[in-house]
Order: sequence, then C-alpha cells, then structure tokens
Amino acid sequence: MKRRAFITTAGKSLTAGIASLLGLSLLAKLLKRNPAGARLAKSLEPAVLRPPGAQEEAQFLAQCIRCVRCRDACPSDAIRLAGPGDPAPVGTPFVVAADSACTLCLECTQTCPTEALQPIFKKEDVKMGVARVDDRTCVSINGTGVCGACHTACPFKDFAITQGLHNAPTVHAEFCVGCGLCEEACIVKGTKAIRVFSGRELAA
Repeated sequence: MKRRAFITTAGKSLTAGIASLLGLSLLAKLLKRNPAGARLAKSLEPAVLRPPGAQEEAQFLAQCIRCVRCRDACPSDAIRLAGPGDPAPVGTPFVVAADSACTLCLECTQTCPTEALQPIFKKEDVKMGVARVDDRTCVSINGTGVCGACHTACPFKDFAITQGLHNAPTVHAEFCVGCGLCEEACIVKGTKAIRVFSGRELAA
C-alpha cells in the first residue's frame, strides 16, 4: 500500500510538473506572437505625459520640431524638454505632473507652429490622459487618514473626481482631462496615490 501511494503521489507530481512546463511554454509562445502581451507589466506605469493638444505619438514626433515655444509659453513651467535619460525622445516636450502639473491655460496649443500640439480653446476638450487612484496607498481609501487634496485641486471637481466616505476619491474618465493637478496635490510621498496615465506607446 505504501508503494502504491508513493507511485500515485509521484505520478501526480510528474503530471503537475509537465503541465507547468507546458503552461510556461504556451505563455512564451503567446507573448512571442503578441508583443503587446509582454508589455502588460509596463502598463502599470503612466508613460510619458504630453502637453495639451498633442497628436498621437507617431504623428506628434513627426511634426514636433523641438522649437521650445510651448515650454516658453507655459506660465507654470509645467512643460519640460526631454534630455538624455528622460522617458521621451530628446528635445520633445513632456509634463511631470507630480512636480508641476498642467494648469490648462492652453497657451502652448496656441503657440505651436506645426500643430504637433493642435489648437484647443476649451479646457473640457483637453485629453492628456486619465487619472487613476491606487487604493493601496490613498489614505482616504486604505483607512490611514482623511485627505481630499485631489478633489480640491481638480478643475472639474464633482465631475472628473467625486468623493465618498472619508473623502475617498473616484475618477470618472469621461470628464477627466489628464491635467495632473490631482497628482501634484496628492499628499502621498514618493509614488503618488493618484497618477495620470496617458496610454501612449513611445517610439523605441
């Protein structure tokens, strides 16, 4: 009986091992066939945030002449020009919302000479990205505090961001323009509890 039990247990372990190997092999094949699948982990990062009016990334890069006019027009110094090591091609404008968010003045969209940043005249028409809340680190959600800073900073409060119990924020994507003012205002140190995700695929 002991021998039979040993053989049965060994057989199950062997079967599980083979299944595991087959599973890993199948996953590798799927990722090879679908490179986007290999980027799933990276989707947890916000990617680069372009100024208001930025065209789709490939078109934006084709039209942006790195003239610096958008940066010079920005009264809040939110627009940076990428340098070596930055998450965007060198010389192109981007925004780090946690440091200095877009105030939606729209001056940059009026000064771009090539329409890499297309003209926008209403704040509601901006679509830089969508803010997402990390339930694990938001103090109003995880129970470690009561905040509400993101809601206060939002230019479309009670539409783009609403509040629940203990000021817990909920982002409504249909109204969020991705300016990042909520991200800048977030009191969480290091990686903010609310961040703007642009969804852009950067050129290699």
